[in-house]
Amino acid sequence: MGFMAGFFGGFTLTASVLYLSVQVHRSTRIAQRDAIREQVEILNDISSPLGAYYRRFAQEDNLQESRIAPPPKKPSAEELLKHQWNKEVEALAKKTVTLRWQDVTNTATEVARVISDLVKRQ
Repeated sequence: MGFMAGFFGGFTLTASVLYLSVQVHRSTRIAQRDAIREQVEILNDISSPLGAYYRRFAQEDNLQESRIAPPPKKPSAEELLKHQWNKEVEALAKKTVTLRWQDVTNTATEVARVISDLVKRQ
């Protein structure tokens, strides 16, 4: 019992550390991606003819559209879990709606027959 508890405890600890390090790495990469995209937008805005030379001739609407859009709102962990939960519930609801009770009855009868055969052999 001590070996198995130690083995699984070590496995759990190692898996947790690996999972957390992968999540930190992923969030860092996403932050870097967003920063690079924002910098590219700024550089494109500066280097475009509208931004570099013809700013005074540009209409206000076009000038406002060429500004950098605010970064999209990142969903929180709670929203991601809600979305995953809703997908699971939707899948179960679809499965329940398409379920044929005749198939359930046949499966239950077959399972009961197999169990009774196993009990009779022993």
